[in-house]
Amino acid sequence: MGLLPLHSGSSEGSIPYRQIMLGLAAGFMVPVLLPFLHFGIISHLWDEYNFKVDPRTCSCSCWDTIFKGVYERGPAGFKHIYFNVTSNTFKIWIVTVLAVILTYEATKRVVHLLLARELRWSMLVLLGCSVYPHYYSWWSYFNYWNDEFYHHWNHQLFFSITEMISTIAVVYLMDKSVAITSGRILIIVNIAILHVLSAGFDQFIENVVRGNGMLHQVLRDIFFMIPDMMLITVPLFELGRLAKAHQVPAAYLVSNREFLASVAFIFLGWLVCMIL
Repeated sequence: MGLLPLHSGSSEGSIPYRQIMLGLAAGFMVPVLLPFLHFGIISHLWDEYNFKVDPRTCSCSCWDTIFKGVYERGPAGFKHIYFNVTSNTFKIWIVTVLAVILTYEATKRVVHLLLARELRWSMLVLLGCSVYPHYYSWWSYFNYWNDEFYHHWNHQLFFSITEMISTIAVVYLMDKSVAITSGRILIIVNIAILHVLSAGFDQFIENVVRGNGMLHQVLRDIFFMIPDMMLITVPLFELGRLAKAHQVPAAYLVSNREFLASVAFIFLGWLVCMIL
């Protein structure tokens, strides 16, 4: 049973074998390809800063060798992967497993809805836009725990939680049988506006607009800003389509209560972000 409910009217037992296999294949390939793109391609932009390792002469004295048992002790020679048996290693394992499972389930849901012809394409675009922010969050927590450096922890946690709430709404609305409503659209739009405002008072202006950031900082901030702008414009476009279908102005679909709640959420969220 998938973690995300399907509303296409079919039970898991009635899903065709071909659909199951395509879902499994896609769910497997996405989490496999993301690290390949990260480490195999993008990271080579900074090859000049990478340390060249000689596997014949290198050693590691910071490895506790616990997972090797009695087979190896003390400073060890070259290994492709070292890990110490610590509480932080366990936390890294937890967040990695969680990320893989959620990526797999979201990808499988896309395939199921696509083959059932129940996929709302605008929401699929938004889901694609959210891949980089979520991948960045996973990699940030990996490094926070691995390096024991927590200077930006609260700030990152705030963005991760709000991004996850937005993505849950997007994944839910991918199903055509789920109605577009102003409340559901505002969940996505409000969080995106909050992120844009926070970035405007944070790193985007300094790194991108003023041109003071290094290449990786500029790329990071641009890849954050583009998804947020999409998460504002595409849902509002969907709200406009809904208004056109009802032959009323889009503003009439948003109640005064929803509007005031949105303003309060964005303002208070911005204040929290600035404090963090």
